[in-house]
Amino acid sequence: MFQQEILNQIQVNIHSSVCIRGEKVIYIDPIRIPDEPHDADLILITHPHFDHFSPKDIKKLLREDTVIAVPEHIAGIVKFRTGREPVRLTPGQPLTVCGIPVETVAAYNLNKPAHRKSMGWLGYVLTLGETRVYITGDTDVTPESSAVKCDILMLPVSGGMFTMTAKQAAEMTNQIQPHTVIPIHYGALLGGRTAPEDFRAAVAAGIETDIRDTVYNNLMIWQILRVIPIALICGCIGYLVGRFL
Repeated sequence: MFQQEILNQIQVNIHSSVCIRGEKVIYIDPIRIPDEPHDADLILITHPHFDHFSPKDIKKLLREDTVIAVPEHIAGIVKFRTGREPVRLTPGQPLTVCGIPVETVAAYNLNKPAHRKSMGWLGYVLTLGETRVYITGDTDVTPESSAVKCDILMLPVSGGMFTMTAKQAAEMTNQIQPHTVIPIHYGALLGGRTAPEDFRAAVAAGIETDIRDTVYNNLMIWQILRVIPIALICGCIGYLVGRFL
């Protein structure tokens, strides 16, 4: 059952970095966290890509009793990078963490290589009071994601390279029929500034689309700019090694 107070507790920091501040403070895929609040009761990671898993930001949130829960496949690297033993999760797993009912949902691509089903990466359904909140993670429209019943839905509306297009995301939203949907995971090279409005235009009447002005980002551009010098250096080293051997 939709509760307005739960919607008011949901903050989108940037991209897919979500914080829910209710009886417990829950972070999903925290990145670009300002300051060092050290206020997390629960941290959920969907998968290990740079725009979802940031050890330095996780460390800004940790308290002694903070629980981190992650896909089983990445538990080792999460422990190594954060110093904490995480709860290991698999798709289709119901459990209670920090007193919060959580259900895991497989998150994967159908015809793209970025998010393979075999990796066991996840979306999460949280039951907060009487409200079910589904954060899909990076996924296409799949049988698992389409079958979820929720009151508040948060899903990617990117350009289709790594996740759903805005049109596909709207089709999935119309099938799930939440009370409110919050489009996330869009920005430069990921659907552009028109993505949320393109999405809203395709969502069925009666479903509230809550567009947050904090989502849009340039993360992909900055990542490419970071990778180019590394690639050039590696190329130069390879050239020199090949030339003198």
